[in-house]
This record gives sequence, structure tokens and C-alpha cells, in this order.
Amino acid sequence: MEIVINFLIQTAFTVGIIFLFGLFIALCRRGFCRTIGRKGPLLLVITGAVGTPIHELSHALMCLVFGHRVDEIKLYRPAANDGNLGYVKHSYNKKNIYHQIGNFFIGIAPIICGSGVLLLLMRLTVPTVFDEFTSNIGLIAEFSYSDIAFAEIWEIFTILIRAFLAVFDFSNADNVWWWVFLALALMISSHMELSGADIKGGVKGILILMGALLAVDAVLYFVSLPALAAVTSAMVTAGFFLVSFLMIAAFFCVALLIVAWLIRGVMMIFGK
Repeated sequence: MEIVINFLIQTAFTVGIIFLFGLFIALCRRGFCRTIGRKGPLLLVITGAVGTPIHELSHALMCLVFGHRVDEIKLYRPAANDGNLGYVKHSYNKKNIYHQIGNFFIGIAPIICGSGVLLLLMRLTVPTVFDEFTSNIGLIAEFSYSDIAFAEIWEIFTILIRAFLAVFDFSNADNVWWWVFLALALMISSHMELSGADIKGGVKGILILMGALLAVDAVLYFVSLPALAAVTSAMVTAGFFLVSFLMIAAFFCVALLIVAWLIRGVMMIFGK
């Protein structure tokens, strides 16, 4: 039972967090398209000029990290008839476990790398906002799962609100680079959603990854329970860092929905 509990905690704070963020991003994008209506796909084609290349380059980067061969890559296809603005075709040795696990990271690459690009853009364009954001959001990583109670949950919520307000503080409105950052960030975040192919490829890797993790937990259980607890604690800490890292993407997905509502409001006022 101890093995199962530790395995479930480890999975929840790693794969579970990535899954929840992926689902949240997908729901935000779907809400954006539904809110905008027929003009939604057109706007995604426009924002895809920036967002799609970053999406596809994220896949390609992870392919290289995990030893996959990139056979073909299309960074941006605005006139594509199949609706796919870009793609990466890759091949690998199906007998190689490292390659198989890589499928998971290749699949989720747009979320991880996209968040990294957003943070880098923030650092380069509006460093003062970056400092305030990271000082707030970094506090989340200091929590551990054993500390979480209602008071701590409320504290995490207030930290997130402060971080969100730091990014979208209109006292920066006189800074042209803040507007540049917001525009680029919205274009990138609108294309961080995982496609069906991304999810299908990721499932192959995640099953092997979880199987390997369960095997390691079983070995640690019989060798040293304190070691098993230490691994779980380390993965939970990594999970909180992951939450802190991915929050920037979540913030801009929410901002994307707000933009959609504003556009719809303007369309209704001026008769579409």
C-alpha cells in the first residue's frame, strides 16, 4: 500500500500537473474560438505567425534531446487545407526505452517550452515586471504537500492573484515594450494547446515512464522506506516548481479569453 500511495503522489505532482495545465489551456482555446465564432480560426491563423513556429520548434527541440530523428518540419502553413498550421514528423527506435519515454516529453513540449519562452520574453522586454512576477510566483515552490491546509491554499491563491496583477498592471501602459510583450505572449499562448497527435504520441511515453517509476518505487520500498519518502518529497517539490513555471502560460490563456470577450462585445456593439 505504501508503494501505491507514494506512486500516486509522485504521479499527481508531475504528470497530473502537466495534464491539468494541458486541459486548462485546451479549454481556454476552445472557449476563445466559441466566443469569437466564425472569426476565431482566422485570428488563430494570424496569431499562428508567431505561436505556431514556437509550438513546432518545441517538438523539434525535444526530439533532439531524446535522440529522435526529425524527418520533416513545417513551422507555419497558413494556407493548409487540413487545419494544421504546422507539424513535425520524427522517427525513433521503438526498442529504445529512452526514445519511448521521449515521446511523452515531445508531446508536452509546447506547454513546457512555450512557458519558458514567455518567461524569457518577459525578462527581456519588461525586466521589472519579470522580477515582481518571479518573486511572487516563486513562493509557491516553497510549499510541500504535507503543509497544505485551507490556510495554505488561500495563501497560494493570494500569491497567484498578486502575480497575475503584476503581469497585467496597467501602470506599465506608458512602456511600449510592455505592450509588445503582451501581444507576443497572447500569440504564443494561443498556440500552446496540445493536438490529438501530441496527446497520442505522449501517451506512449507516459505509460513507459510511469511503469519505470513504479518499478523504482517498488525497489526503494524493499531497500529503504526513508529513501522512498525522500524521492516522493523531492518530486512534490519539483511539482510546485512546475506549477510556478507553468502559471505564466495559464495567466495568458485567461487573458486570451478576456480578449475574446472584449472582441465579442465590440462586435455586438458595432453590429459585427
